[in-house]
Amino acid sequence: MTPTLAETARATPLVDERSLPFFEAAERGVLALQRCEACRTFLHPVRGRCTSCGDTRIAWVDASGRGRVWSHGRLRRSYLPEHEGVLPLALVLVELDEGVRFASRLASGDDTLVRTGDRVAVVFERLADGTPVPVFRREV
Repeated sequence: MTPTLAETARATPLVDERSLPFFEAAERGVLALQRCEACRTFLHPVRGRCTSCGDTRIAWVDASGRGRVWSHGRLRRSYLPEHEGVLPLALVLVELDEGVRFASRLASGDDTLVRTGDRVAVVFERLADGTPVPVFRREV
């Protein structure tokens, strides 16, 4: 029997109770972000209080998953086991259309040259333990 995401969360340090809705959305192929119910500001990373107005009424909502490359770089040395054998990686800091910046990488196989300002869209890849993680593919 395949473990549920909640069961996986207990065994995976990447997933905790505060971020579980993010990973549940990722299982559906959707990028979810927190949004303040008072001022409608999108939040990332996971917060317990709005960084704009201080309100604690925070909800998870589906995001567009689209944005522009704000910054980028190349990872050539492996610091994590999941990077073994897949280097170099194109790292990207994406400014999502919702206004938050999201650190990730380009999708596997997307070896095109990335430039600041390039439009990108989220796709999901799985870690060795099955955890879905958002990465980005250039929109052409």
